[in-house]
Amino acid sequence: MKLQAVLFSTVLLAACSQQPGNAEDQPMPEATQQPMPNEAPSSADTTATAAPSAADMQMSEAEHKQMAGNAAATMAMATGIIESVDTGAGKITIAHGPVEALKWPAMTMAFKASPEQLASAKPGQKVEFEFESKGMDNTITRIKPMK
Repeated sequence: MKLQAVLFSTVLLAACSQQPGNAEDQPMPEATQQPMPNEAPSSADTTATAAPSAADMQMSEAEHKQMAGNAAATMAMATGIIESVDTGAGKITIAHGPVEALKWPAMTMAFKASPEQLASAKPGQKVEFEFESKGMDNTITRIKPMK
């Protein structure tokens, strides 16, 4: 179970560190050529043992949903600054501080929001918000401007 939590956190951080948008809009990383099990690496191949980068670990939305299917919902609170409001997608992107309840570092990510929350949110606004996190689904339950 701890391994699953570590893997989930790693994937979440990799996903959240990318620019907002569809995964289909992002270029696919070049495949790294590794020697076959019975083949010696060529003299020019110096990256055969390199660790994969975050770009190499991109997941499809279906893979995210499958991985998140067993996760229990957790309520959490955070503060941050609204980066953007996407009424078409029903999401508010917030650059937030660490979320201790989920052991998340500070990051920028999109949260699902109600039409009322979308209407009152303004880019650049500092907010305090509560949200429900279930796997890769994060939904704002309460949001209020800070002074």
